Amino acid sequence: MHVCTCIIRFVHDTAKPSAIQGFSQKHSVRAVVFDYGNVLCLEQTLEDMKGMALVCGIPDERFSELYWKLRPPYDRGDIDGPAYWTAVVGQQELGLSREQIATLIKLDSESITRPNQGAVQWAELLHQEGFPLALLSNMPLELSRHVTKSFPSLSTFEYLIYSCDYGSIKPDLAIFRSCLELLKAPPQDILYLDDRAENVEAAVHLGINSVLFDTVEKTAARVERRFDIPVPSYGRSRQSGSQYNSTNRRPDRMESD
Repeated sequence: MHVCTCIIRFVHDTAKPSAIQGFSQKHSVRAVVFDYGNVLCLEQTLEDMKGMALVCGIPDERFSELYWKLRPPYDRGDIDGPAYWTAVVGQQELGLSREQIATLIKLDSESITRPNQGAVQWAELLHQEGFPLALLSNMPLELSRHVTKSFPSLSTFEYLIYSCDYGSIKPDLAIFRSCLELLKAPPQDILYLDDRAENVEAAVHLGINSVLFDTVEKTAARVERRFDIPVPSYGRSRQSGSQYNSTNRRPDRMESD
């Protein structure tokens, strides 16, 4: 009930219409922060999970349970890939060879590098309009390095904030504070997009403008109603009285390190 209340109150809320027709009360933001998994990249497939389960020798359903249950220390950087995979199969009293562990890390990395093209194009649009971009993702070391090298669109992001580098995972507030420090901006000047309600709620707790991400179309429509930033054309409200105009609404560049 608490999570649902948070979503209704903070995520699906829209700006109140002005008494003067056509006047926008949209909130201005100076930077946009994207989650990675299920936002910039597509969700892992059933085939992805089955492939890793097969290498481990664990039934599919049990593998999926262990994969996520043991993930937090790996995402935090407390353990490395070999230790994580050894822990996963250890729950079934199994072992892995060095070659099997290498294969699992490769399969795991490849499972999260399929671009969500609509979200990637949105990020590129924001970059072209001068909005600083940051990535904020729960991701272990081996996967984060693979993603950085194999996901070309991340070159437009000023900051890549991976949990393994900060010893903190969402929804812990510490990693959101690290993001604010890097961007050198007050929370009310930032827009954050994430597919998990608990992460959205944590960001809202710090005063960060946050919107729950599901599909690109629906998310863009929610953002367009509340914030004065560019969105993909299919996310624009047809009867909006104040659509973003890139010729006169460019934010000031934020101070960089």
